Amino acid sequence: MRADILRRTEKLAAALKKQEADAFVILSDEDVNWESLFYMSGFRGTAGALVVFADGEAELILDGRYAVQGREQSPHKVYEQRSSLVSDVAESLKKHGSKEILCESDKTFHGTWEKLSACGLWRDGGEIIKELRRQKDAGEVEDIKRAASIGAKAFLEALDCVKPGMTEKAFEALLNYKINLLGGGAGFDMIVASGPRSVMPHGRASERPMAAGEWVTVDYGARWNGYFCDITRNFSLGTPSAEAAAMHELLHRVHDETAAMLRAGVSGTAVHNRAVSIFAAEGKERYFTHSLGHGFGLEIHEAPLLSPRRDDILRAGDVVTIEPGLYIPGFGGMRLEDDYLVTEDGAERLTKELNQCFYSI
Repeated sequence: MRADILRRTEKLAAALKKQEADAFVILSDEDVNWESLFYMSGFRGTAGALVVFADGEAELILDGRYAVQGREQSPHKVYEQRSSLVSDVAESLKKHGSKEILCESDKTFHGTWEKLSACGLWRDGGEIIKELRRQKDAGEVEDIKRAASIGAKAFLEALDCVKPGMTEKAFEALLNYKINLLGGGAGFDMIVASGPRSVMPHGRASERPMAAGEWVTVDYGARWNGYFCDITRNFSLGTPSAEAAAMHELLHRVHDETAAMLRAGVSGTAVHNRAVSIFAAEGKERYFTHSLGHGFGLEIHEAPLLSPRRDDILRAGDVVTIEPGLYIPGFGGMRLEDDYLVTEDGAERLTKELNQCFYSI
């Protein structure tokens, strides 16, 4: 990983030269923007700052809680905080004579921006980091695969314990427990929506008991080394109705046909629109209420999008979801989601350890 971080630093330094800028500042405070700091330094803590200069030099500034940890995790030179992160960053920029400075404006507190503005001319460089983080290297892909493997095993183990009367909240707690027991970290806020609540695409787990004869939609993630997997599966308590089975079969067909389109050079909007056209042929397109997929990695939503809102062209190294869903008022909804690595000539399913079936317990 240390070699990967040094390569990222070289790329960031090259981007600084192209932008005619002197330095890039990544500052994490109270765990805000830990992702970019971790990506560029290898350090994982609740506070720290990284300054990368156009000549390729990098300084990681950490307080006394994290100095030893930072030296173990990062290839960059670690400087122990003397005053405050903001003051020490300003001192570093002054020492290097940096005048044109970039940062991620949407991830930097306004007060921090104001305090540092006296150091020079500050500009937004957020797109540079987004571009660097978009293409996943081999190590990142392995981390996502490991997260997916943990997520698959945890889900199957949790299903073995489900019975009518268990609440959605209890299932959420059980699945997160299984993820942690297998060495992973819990992901984003889980979606567990049973019975009539399944019509809500983002129905957070509630105290509602899951009843026999219903199905349950579960959208969850696990982490490994900071990286997510993102999975949605559906299970029924008993044999699902013919109508529910037909809905899942349609979602499975849409999923497979759109996943087969994934490859470098393909339009994300075109992939989304293919899903819409299949649903339209069945008279159900109005029940597909979200984008077909999105990129992810250290954050659950990253570039690119498979959406009508933004026409991203897929690239080799993108990791994206395919997640067609239908949500029919008065009947219910479900979604089928897997993760894919885009390659030059296709895509690899990273969540392949979990069957795409409609589970029945």
